[in-house]
Amino acid sequence: MASVRQAEAGTLRAPGFRWWHGIIFGLMLSYVPGSLLVAGVLLLPMVALRLFDPNADGQRLMIVLFYVGAVMVHPLHEAWAANGDWETCIAQITQPVTLALDWLAAGAAWLVAEASAIGGRLWNAEVARRERKSIEKRIAYLQDEWMSSDEGAPAS
Repeated sequence: MASVRQAEAGTLRAPGFRWWHGIIFGLMLSYVPGSLLVAGVLLLPMVALRLFDPNADGQRLMIVLFYVGAVMVHPLHEAWAANGDWETCIAQITQPVTLALDWLAAGAAWLVAEASAIGGRLWNAEVARRERKSIEKRIAYLQDEWMSSDEGAPAS
């Protein structure tokens, strides 16, 4: 029994991919392939971010997804309104303005994520510097207090 659990734990599986994701993907592919094509093309900047920045955590990817998702609203609405018509979907993904906005949104999200990470580090460094300065003042005050009390005490 333990060897079966070890074998199951050792199997390679894409992180975060579950069996029901495959069912949903298959249903969408059979029902609305045009809309799935539009969504897939517009999500390419996220794939590129994941490839070029392997240290991108889930929080950073969610920020990018928010920005890219905002760009995806109109093209997906148009594709859905046309019932996934291939001509409409191809027209949506070949519009240079939509593609430029998509990549610029991913770039802006990446910059926002990086800037917020740098800002957070600077903020934490400033808090640590203030705390260290306060502790150093307290140490100096206590040293002065203890040193002055030793000098003024009568020798026995």
